Parts: sequence; structure tokens; C-alpha cells
Amino acid sequence: MKAIADIHCHPTLHQFTFYNVGKKRKDDLWWDNPPKDIQRNSEFPEFFQCNMPALVKGNVKLVVAVLYPIEQKWFNPALIGTGSLTDILAKQFVVDLPTSYINVVQNSRFNYFEYLEKEFEFLEKNQGIEKETLPGWKYVLPNTAYEVEKALSDDKTIVMIPSVEGAHSLISGNNHQILNGAINMTEVIANVEKLKSWSAHPLYITFAHHFYNGFCGHCKSIPGIAAKVLSQQVGLNVPINDMGMQLIDALLGINNYAHHTKRILIDTKHMSIASRLQYHEKIRRYNESNEDTIPIIASHMGYGNHKTMSDSIIIPDNVSNKYDNSSNFNPWSINLSDQEIVEIYQSKGIIGLNLDQRVLSGNDRIEEEKELFSNRDIKKNTEEVKQFWTERVADNILGIIGAIVDSDLLSEDEKNNAWTVLSLGTDFDGMINPVDSFITSDEFPSLRECLIKYMPQMRKFKRLSMGKPVEELVDLILSDNAYNFIIKNY
Repeated sequence: MKAIADIHCHPTLHQFTFYNVGKKRKDDLWWDNPPKDIQRNSEFPEFFQCNMPALVKGNVKLVVAVLYPIEQKWFNPALIGTGSLTDILAKQFVVDLPTSYINVVQNSRFNYFEYLEKEFEFLEKNQGIEKETLPGWKYVLPNTAYEVEKALSDDKTIVMIPSVEGAHSLISGNNHQILNGAINMTEVIANVEKLKSWSAHPLYITFAHHFYNGFCGHCKSIPGIAAKVLSQQVGLNVPINDMGMQLIDALLGINNYAHHTKRILIDTKHMSIASRLQYHEKIRRYNESNEDTIPIIASHMGYGNHKTMSDSIIIPDNVSNKYDNSSNFNPWSINLSDQEIVEIYQSKGIIGLNLDQRVLSGNDRIEEEKELFSNRDIKKNTEEVKQFWTERVADNILGIIGAIVDSDLLSEDEKNNAWTVLSLGTDFDGMINPVDSFITSDEFPSLRECLIKYMPQMRKFKRLSMGKPVEELVDLILSDNAYNFIIKNY
């Protein structure tokens, strides 16, 4: 079996918080706390999903390790208080962080960029280290495509490439600066230069995240009861502003920043539709007139089943029955439309498939699982449960591939490589509720087997496979596409 790649997961998010406040457990990437059977259908997992033991067991050799200084709005003390009360409530929304770290984030002196650098230093200092629990295994942080290839030639080396989640991470300040219009762009641009000088520079930055960052709008992303406590209204659905455009230019090294030697790509996940439309147009114009074309990344997505990006917001996401009335797919605008998929494909970009069950499923499918399976079935991860969740993953795969194959904007020759657009971008350890059959990285071999077994049974597969064997197509998604994209763009 080919080594597996994941272009969006968080192997340091929880461990860094424990390390930062001096805890002596759960404080490094080797800490092993595999899920108990009873936790398989937990909505808020308290186990690590993509730590070193899980990556090794899952044959994962290439990882984009997402660095994320947690947004202060997760822990607004005016809403949820401090101390033990915060700890109880935080476990409902952000899961298994030490109370003392939550208090650090709540502090008025919390500095997003400072903690981004600290998380990178935590990742950096552990590279090359071997532990007795995994003899011979280590991870490394390459800084060029050549170094990626060289490291992957070692059977017991995992390659980790950093990325950054949220442009708020580049602010030498916190939510106070964002809400008061006090972002210092000179400092922000200087911080971009610091990123590019890291020993392993980020492959991309997920430009938006859950809350307003002062640069662009975001999509609704928080469901259920959490949405009633954690308001996303400020900045929801607004476009990219002038500071955001300046920051994008600096990251990409274009226009006034064309002298910059390194490029940090933009991941459009979480950006509002208005922002994504602007960004797609910007990249389209750039690619039409430049040889060093820029690929569009959508790193941890699902299929939204809309023809265009504008269609996805005809019904606003905050209308409760938009999701309640959904069937196979999650129709929120945070997911991909056919238009967006085609434009990512035309840019030679890449889409990562998120393994959050709500991202991949409409309300009917979520309710169907509850009707079909008992808690016992899910805990035992029966073959029927595996088939159910494999079909949800395959539905999204075929929805994305179908958008390309059925597009009127592409020639038949252009459609031949449709399956090269997709990879895994699980968002593991990023505060998600994973599909119940594949909840950690060590279950990727099972995911591969199930896709090979069940995807050919899907109604659309024969037509969309274009005569290629299912094993080849699954390996493109789980292995080859991510590798080829990184070698070309890092």
C-alpha cells in the first residue's frame, strides 16, 4: 500500500497547549491516547487523532501540520467566565485544553503572532527525535521540494510541512486590535517575512477562520448549541478589504511584493463567498498574464451541491432550516460549489477532503445513521457502519469529480485529469466530529479498503471513473495528488 498524505491536520494543537503551560502529560507528539470503543461516536473527541503513533500505524508519511493560535472569541470571558467553569464549557466547544492555557488566551496581552511562533518552535524542536515507543521513527521539517523527496526515501521518516490557520495569526496583538481597527500593517508584513525565513516555511495559510480577522469575511462554520454561545456575526460574509489584499500580495509575492523569493499560498477554506469570488478573480487575472501561475487551495472541504458560489448564499447559512432541510450534502456556503471546483481545477490547485461528519453530510444522512445503527453498532464499528460512512465520503468525492466531468467550461481532454484535484485534508485534531468509522489517522488503511470495496457500487462511479480502476483513483486521493502538488509548489 502506498504511503498516505494528509494536507490539513493539527498534530500539535493540543500537545502544544499542554507543553506551553508546563504539563507533564499530553505534551508531545508521541503521547499515545488512542480512543476507547465508547468514544467512537463522541461528538467532542478527547483523544488525539493524528499524533505520531496514529500516523505511523496509518502509514501516513506526508503531513501538512497546521499551526493555529486559538482565536480569543472561543473563550470570551464575558460569556463563559474563567477558571473551572471555562474548563467545563470549553470541553463542549474546543475539547481537552488545560484551563491554564485557556486563561492565557483570554489575557488582554495575548499575542497571536507570538504564539504562532511558539507553536512552530514546539514543532521544530521535536523534529529528528526518536522515542522508545516508536523505535527508529521520527519526523522532519523540510524547506524545499528536494528535501521532501529526500526525507520520504527513508521508510521511518514522516515529513511534516507547516501551514497556518487564520490570517489573525499574523497580527502582533489580538482581538482588541481587530475589533478596534488597530491592526499595524507594517508589523503584519514584517511577520510575513519572518514566516518566509523559518527553517521550514509554511506551504499555505488558511486566510480566514471562525471569527473576523480584520482582513476578510468568513463563512458560518459553528453549528448547533455552540453557535448560540459563539457569535460569528462580526465580519460574516463581508469581502476582502484593502489590508487583506495587501497581505495576500505579500504572502504570494506578487505586485508590490514581487521581489519576495518565497511564496506562501492561500487556502480559501472559511473565506466568505464575497471574499472567495474576489480571490478567484484575482488569481484568474494573474494566471492569465504570468508564467508562475498560482494554484488555489481549498484544504479541508466538503461538497455543497450548488452550481455557483452565489447560489450557495441565496438562502443565508444562518437560516436554521437551510441545514435542517438538507439531504445528502451540507449546503452551507463554507462547502464547495461546482463553479468553485472547476476554477480550483483550472488553476491546477488542490482540494482536501474533510472527514468531519457534518461537513460531509446533510441532515437527512445524520438522522439516518441514528435510525439505522445503535450505539453498540457504532462502538463496534460494524461493516454496515463502515459502509454507511464510506458512502458519505464517496458521495463527496463523486460530487467534486462530477462538477469537473460535467462542466461545460472544460474540453473532454481537460477533464481527463479530474481525479488529480482531490486529496485528504482531514482536519484531524482541529476540533471536529469525525465520521464514526474513520476517527483517527491509523484508520486510513481501513478507509482505503472501504473506498475500493464500496465506491464502485455508487450509482455515479462507473461514468465518473472514466474507465480507470478504483484502486488507482483511491491512491490518487490518499497519496499521489498531495505528493505531486507539494513537490510542484513547495
